[in-house]
Amino acid sequence: MKGQAPSYWITAESLVRGLFDDMSDEHTLLKLASCNIIELHAGNKVWNSFLWLLVNHLRRDGVPILTGKDLGELRSRLPIVFH
Repeated sequence: MKGQAPSYWITAESLVRGLFDDMSDEHTLLKLASCNIIELHAGNKVWNSFLWLLVNHLRRDGVPILTGKDLGELRSRLPIVFH
């Protein structure tokens, strides 16, 4: 369709690299998606993998530092359409 942003599918690895390596191509893709120049898509399995990483590695005294509300806000702010 004319005028529609090109769509791309990303993996969990791409999401992690894009968020944590600001010199990566994946980071550039996230920036382009946040400006509505491209559209990024990912399966729910990508979100679940990323969620597992966050919950299991971001801990203080054995307790996750992100609440369910924090994680929900993060998901809604990512420029990715999860399916």
